[in-house]
Amino acid sequence: MENNQAPQGSKTKATKIAMVVAFSLAVSKAVVGFLTGSLSILSSAVDSILDIAASFFNFLAIRTAEQPADTDHQYGHGKYEAMATFIQAVIIFVSGLFILISAWNKFANKEHAEVTTAGLSIMGISIAATIFLTIYLRYMAQKEKSSVLEADALHYSIDLYTNIGILISLFIIKYTGFVIIDTIVAAFVAVYIMYSAVKLSAEVSKQLLDSSIEEETYNKLLKVLESFKDYHLDFHKLRTRSAGNEVFIDMHLTLCRKLSLEEVHNITDIIEKAISKEIKGADVTIHPEPCDYNDSEEHINCNASRIKEGLAKISK
Repeated sequence: MENNQAPQGSKTKATKIAMVVAFSLAVSKAVVGFLTGSLSILSSAVDSILDIAASFFNFLAIRTAEQPADTDHQYGHGKYEAMATFIQAVIIFVSGLFILISAWNKFANKEHAEVTTAGLSIMGISIAATIFLTIYLRYMAQKEKSSVLEADALHYSIDLYTNIGILISLFIIKYTGFVIIDTIVAAFVAVYIMYSAVKLSAEVSKQLLDSSIEEETYNKLLKVLESFKDYHLDFHKLRTRSAGNEVFIDMHLTLCRKLSLEEVHNITDIIEKAISKEIKGADVTIHPEPCDYNDSEEHINCNASRIKEGLAKISK
């Protein structure tokens, strides 16, 4: 079986970069937020601090998930990524709730933000840095098939949209004096963050609950099996699930009963390798079964001589 796991360290490097960027943004926003009294900037700073915590959880989870299977975890450690993603969703939800409560308290106490050039500048820098980080994390998530990096990318995408909203609100306050917009934007940011957290937790729960693989990957699997239809009669009891960047596939495959044990092994081995080549991180298990045709019956797909000739060609 081919080893399709991502090179160890490439995903942990991505989380380290995310932590460094989040830390820089959190410190900058916190300083400017306290100096200006802007709830929007302070709420964004809190979100950046929680980004650091989330990325740290991701870092630990990815390091564990990259470890090979052992006696206690015979299917590998891929679900540590899914668990980290779920924890990140909880962190995102809590941050949104904190921002919402802060927005209400500031509205009730009639506190208003002071708009300064420093505030506008830090939000502009934050937007630029978040765009870079989001693009980078999405690229790494797609490259490494990592749910936890995908979650991180989604998290920073939320930051990007909210930072743009905050920057707009600061400009509105500066040029119109409509100070309550700061609280309104903070509340909308909070609700959007909480909604995204619920959505993210629902998506990652599919991995934790062993749901079937996504439709696109499943169709790739069917296409591979269809390409070998001349060597088997049918497949059934097909089951799939995913854990991190690994995909587990097992099935029963009906083959001609006149084939030898070695020939049956060669067919299943070739199909397993073809699936692993098409689906990155695939761990395939095939249980072969003999057909129920007897010597007096014939079937177009159950011809031992033809299968043996074809097997000899594709085995070279």
